[in-house]
Amino acid sequence: MINCLLIKITNNSRGLPVRNYRTLNATELMIGRSAECNIHLADPRIAMHHAVIKELEDGHLYVVSINGEIEVDGAMLQNIKLIPGKQIMIGPYQLNVEPAPPDVNLSVSLTLVNPLSDDYQDLKARTHEPLPNAFKFKWRLSMWLIAFISLVFLVLPLAQNLIPQLQSSMSELPFGFDRVWSSGRMSTAHRHFGSQCFNCHQAPLKKVSDKACVNCHQDTAPHIADPELQKRSLKAAHRFIGSMRCAECHQEHKAPHPLARQDNNMCIKCHGAIRTIDPETKLPNIRDFEKKHPDFKLSFKTGPGPKDIERIPQSDQSKLIEKSGLKFPHDQHIGKVQGPNGIWDVRELACTSCHQAEGKEMRFKALSFKNNCSTCHTSELQIGPKDNKLTLPHGEEQNMFNALKLYAPKEFDRYADQLKNNGCAYCHEVQPAKTGDKLPWSVMPLRLNNDWLAKAQFNHAAHRTQQCTSCHKVEASKSSADVAIPNRQSCLLCHSGNTPKHKRIASSCMSCHTFHNAHQGYDLITGAKVETKDVDILSTLPTVTEKK
Repeated sequence: MINCLLIKITNNSRGLPVRNYRTLNATELMIGRSAECNIHLADPRIAMHHAVIKELEDGHLYVVSINGEIEVDGAMLQNIKLIPGKQIMIGPYQLNVEPAPPDVNLSVSLTLVNPLSDDYQDLKARTHEPLPNAFKFKWRLSMWLIAFISLVFLVLPLAQNLIPQLQSSMSELPFGFDRVWSSGRMSTAHRHFGSQCFNCHQAPLKKVSDKACVNCHQDTAPHIADPELQKRSLKAAHRFIGSMRCAECHQEHKAPHPLARQDNNMCIKCHGAIRTIDPETKLPNIRDFEKKHPDFKLSFKTGPGPKDIERIPQSDQSKLIEKSGLKFPHDQHIGKVQGPNGIWDVRELACTSCHQAEGKEMRFKALSFKNNCSTCHTSELQIGPKDNKLTLPHGEEQNMFNALKLYAPKEFDRYADQLKNNGCAYCHEVQPAKTGDKLPWSVMPLRLNNDWLAKAQFNHAAHRTQQCTSCHKVEASKSSADVAIPNRQSCLLCHSGNTPKHKRIASSCMSCHTFHNAHQGYDLITGAKVETKDVDILSTLPTVTEKK
């Protein structure tokens, strides 16, 4: 979003310069003679769409020629970078880039340095008058057209919305008078009530409120799970984007185009200058996955609760240690391995032997001893002489000790030490008993990470053409403490930023991140389910007009 201070310099009757100030807010600022241009220059020497001021890939603002010429120091250029002190000729106008005040990111002044000659003004004065008596006909025709347009496009639609009886009767029909106000085709998702405009437009001549959207979309979580952080961040963001309504991103009446906007500019509006919007944030400014994006942060479980999570950047290699409570060497569980029946029992293990995908995104089922380990490691739970093996249950330590007391009470101490050193300890971290404990020893609680990248999404199905080991380097991993999650540099081998590169796929913000449900609808601070009332925060935030 460009927040521009435009200064037009003209001369008064005494020949002194007068400066007129105006603030412009738009993604791109069009310069030209057309009435729709943001910077309107009413001069016949200016093209209808002469040039545009916009942000290019390097993050800087440029003036770019479209249908007219732009000049710097006598040279005609296509793109000119806007830096303080730069003087640019746009037709007969001189554009000067001035130092920007703190509340804007661009300040420019326009001066007409080459006015039209007196010959043009004389020609304009000698232009023929309209045909005689044509005014009366045009006036009558105009009045009839005004009356017709007012009736069809104003009176009847207003009557339908303001008269309850007419509104109820028209709601049963597949059309309504207020359909003439529609700016385009309804999206497929809303077409089933498209004839009942009042479902969304609850007040005539007013914007659709967020509460009207939440009436149906009650399970939609806010962008930020913490309500206080959402309120503080998005309120400050109004200075840059004007509003943060649902309709800011979900634009109706644009079918067949998607209802939700899918462009990086919506994300960069806030995250490109997130430290300016929210000075208290710990997030860095992010503009492009390839050029300006932080290292991934991995989520490590530090305790049994949902809040016991520590997020560590992958650049901090010394802390990337998983303390899962297991002893698991990946290098002994991939390729050809020896089975439980001796050296003649050779088996071929692949990643999918244990990691079994499910769902359209190929999420993986949780691992368990029964489904993934018992085939090869049942012997670790067998104890006693060969002719009288005792198979102990896998699970709670108390159940295992109860089985020892029941079936081998005389050998309880010896068998318990044997399990501690060789049996359970073959796969688990074992901790000695503390003072007051009823058990002689216990197994460390398991803390397996189910979601390493909690703030992002990854679709394994979209990457099924690749080998697992091309991203997860586990062939040489000898410890379960090793972390085999690919880093950002690994992703950049196949993906680029906002623009595609040779043999690389362009990846936008939405490729890995979602706006709603970014935290699966749960507050990361309290662990509580995000309720619908948190969405009402959007409705309480003031708009630019209200702030003024």
